[in-house]
Amino acid sequence: MADLLRDWIDDRPVAVFFVGAYAYTWLITAPAVAMTPSWPAAILVYVGSFGPPLSAATVMWLRGDDVREWARQIVRWRVGWRWWLVALGLPLAAAVIITLVVFAVRGPVDLGQALPSPLLFGGVFILAMVVSGGLNEEPGWRGFAQARLNERYGALQASLLIGVVWAGWHLPYFLAPVTPQSNFTLVTQLGWFGGILTLSVLLAWVYNSTGSVLLAMVLHSMANTADMIIPLAADEIIIDGVVDERAVGVVVVVHLAVYVLIVLAVVAYYGGEALAEGSIPTATDVGG
Repeated sequence: MADLLRDWIDDRPVAVFFVGAYAYTWLITAPAVAMTPSWPAAILVYVGSFGPPLSAATVMWLRGDDVREWARQIVRWRVGWRWWLVALGLPLAAAVIITLVVFAVRGPVDLGQALPSPLLFGGVFILAMVVSGGLNEEPGWRGFAQARLNERYGALQASLLIGVVWAGWHLPYFLAPVTPQSNFTLVTQLGWFGGILTLSVLLAWVYNSTGSVLLAMVLHSMANTADMIIPLAADEIIIDGVVDERAVGVVVVVHLAVYVLIVLAVVAYYGGEALAEGSIPTATDVGG
């Protein structure tokens, strides 16, 4: 029985990784679904969010792969200054474009609002690096799954497949009252799903071009943080205590459209099969 299980893991490492990531995250997060917003509920969600890296490390250990080589991707920072500029600057540039477009179509933005303080912005970014898309996700989705699925499907198809699985992995967050996703309107949910797919392509592009999980962590975290600089007009979004679906829809559609155009530009320039300037990392490159 043990040999059959080992053979199955050897033959289907990515499938086993997906199952493990789901199982850990969903089991740990499940109690938070029945809890009111509280610190214990938040801790369960944050601890549960480490399913992807823990599953990846477990699968590699069971297969006898080089876990240390896989982990070194998390600290690979020598990738060239322009990739750092992409990871840090692209989401900020997108946020500025989104703001201008929403303003142009008379959507709910107030250009007179002050920007968030550097201390607040930096704090949210660091938090995202650790428990909101960075260290708790990217070593698994990109550092493990992307490198292996590149070989079978090509970079673009692999990134979209991961995007779908990644989106499904978030399901408990839409059910746990302590998370922001639990308050999403229908249009926001649809926009979020589209955003997951576009971000997955961009993360694949950066990871495949650099072999650095660290850069994927930075891009993911900055994408989660950059929206703070979009000066949304709260009084135009919530009117008499009720969310204006049209106002929210304008922001969601513009946000998604901007990222879709960025993805199309990247794919058009680099090509869907590669999405990378250099060699795409393979399973051997990351320890298995």
